[in-house]
Amino acid sequence: MNILLVEDHLFQRDVIAGQLMQLISGDDTLVFAESGNTALEKILHETPDIIFCDLDLPDMDGIKLLSKAAEYGFTGCIVITSAASQKVLDTVKSMCEHMKLNVLGILPKPASIPLLKYYLTLAHEYDTDYPQDLLALSDDEVLEAWQSNLFETWYQPIVRFDTGEWVACEALQRMKHPVRGTLTPISFLPQLTSLNLEAELTFSVIDSVIANQTYLDGHPVGINVSVSNLIELDFVDELIEMGHQYPNLNQLIYFEIHEPDNFSQIAQLQEAASRLLLNGFRISIDGFGSGYSTLQQVEFLPLDSLKIGLNLILPMLSSRTALALVEASVLVANRIDVASVAEGIECIEVWHSLRDMGCNYGQGFFIAKPMPADKLQGWQELWDSLLESRTLCPPLALNTIVI
Repeated sequence: MNILLVEDHLFQRDVIAGQLMQLISGDDTLVFAESGNTALEKILHETPDIIFCDLDLPDMDGIKLLSKAAEYGFTGCIVITSAASQKVLDTVKSMCEHMKLNVLGILPKPASIPLLKYYLTLAHEYDTDYPQDLLALSDDEVLEAWQSNLFETWYQPIVRFDTGEWVACEALQRMKHPVRGTLTPISFLPQLTSLNLEAELTFSVIDSVIANQTYLDGHPVGINVSVSNLIELDFVDELIEMGHQYPNLNQLIYFEIHEPDNFSQIAQLQEAASRLLLNGFRISIDGFGSGYSTLQQVEFLPLDSLKIGLNLILPMLSSRTALALVEASVLVANRIDVASVAEGIECIEVWHSLRDMGCNYGQGFFIAKPMPADKLQGWQELWDSLLESRTLCPPLALNTIVI
């Protein structure tokens, strides 16, 4: 992995460099830039995998440097390092996210080795798992893949914070591309939507859940569904009819609704949600805490759980704002007696923080990456062995709501 450290203060640079040298391997390279212009040259010609970027730089400040990096299409990872105020750091981080830069988080000064290790781990995972997704497929390619049955359903386990017990999964689609390998939805989901195949995809996922019950061992599976899909003509009717064919289907699956962009559809959404609830299906809001109409959804929809999005969970160690929003989301869930689920847990520090604040359930790479159904049993054996150490789940009295 190629690492670029952008820092003009000699002492700070030596401290962070020394800490990084303790964490990187012989295959990694660490290079330095003391100014914004020098850093931009290295970004353009040396293509670093991760940049640790200070904001207060000579000739071109770090904010403008990051803006230039976005302009030139930089696709690596970024960690903002600065002694600037938290408001400045949070605002710059938000700016980068809106510019589609992959910001892992903020590294306050003085830097800490655990946080550096956390960001390097995330960068390694990004490097190995996601580069194939950077270039989207065409509609024709996605349609051909759909017609060739190149899609499959993977599962990411969800566990209880108080006991570590495996309680559910989220279903996540993958495409087996003949050249680029396994692709995640960022490469194909927009195209499936534009091809009007979203509903067919949902029913394909349900078929997969039914077919994989031997591996799922009765654990319910959350299936993502958009508001436009849910209120589509006959969609709920087909789900109810499918429930008649499989009488326990409402125990095998539940639905995670993406937050609606246009809340003028609330009446149609309430109709669909109420009919699902009447037929025993459960509903969760996906990405709670980060959408425009979050609180209205909680008031008007019959929810069983709130899933706190990874865009809040990932930065919560380094952003006071993100941490406060996570805490508020858990509090809302507890007050209205629905389960709180946090996705995007990448390290033990985040696990302990969420557990201590009373979050009910967790999901993320720290627990398990998404996997084919036949890999779940092997993961559970490893996870159970970790639980035996009591490192993750010492005794804790939680009034945990069943998901």
